[in-house]
Amino acid sequence: MNMFNRLRILFKQRPRLHEGHQIQFAFRYAGVDYYELVDIFDIPCQRAFAVRDYMEELQMRTTREFLKAHVQAVENLLNDTKSIKVAQIAKLNQQLKERLDLIVDTEVVYKLASVYYFDLSENPYNYSFKYGMEKIRNWKKAGEALDFFGLEPVKKLAGLTILSEDDLRAYLIVEGQMTRKQLETIFTSLSESDKKKEYYQTLTSLMEQG
Repeated sequence: MNMFNRLRILFKQRPRLHEGHQIQFAFRYAGVDYYELVDIFDIPCQRAFAVRDYMEELQMRTTREFLKAHVQAVENLLNDTKSIKVAQIAKLNQQLKERLDLIVDTEVVYKLASVYYFDLSENPYNYSFKYGMEKIRNWKKAGEALDFFGLEPVKKLAGLTILSEDDLRAYLIVEGQMTRKQLETIFTSLSESDKKKEYYQTLTSLMEQG
């Protein structure tokens, strides 16, 4: 099936591309073709809002869910009426300092990729956070993180083009292990009610797939 016919399927019974908007094939992963806008700076409004939120996370080198869990853990420790656990609070603070030295938080790259790259079942003018998470879970299930981050479009998006395959593999392993260990530390200071909140569910879901 040529590109013209694929685009006809994509936009059947959906909004037509606005004048000046063009899409192109980006990459194929786990048997699914993904596309992108030719001019990424002309990204549709709804996707642009998601990009804005995720770019903030990229600059912070951590996800919003991680920060919510961290803040709640510190608050719980400070509100302990028996004693303020200074050592545990200091450890949590050290974890945030460690994240400042990260090249990139790979979880945020997954999020950005779920916005920038869309499959033929999606409307390029809309973005579903729920479907975005589903795509991330599918990408993770498909193989090692290196398989995904080794794709040139994703490497460019993550700013990892200067890394060799060996360096990239080493970074992904170290960053993944560090994030998992930090979350385990945070989780020890969360209450049972905290663990029912959406941010905790999202974090644990991503840890299971990572």
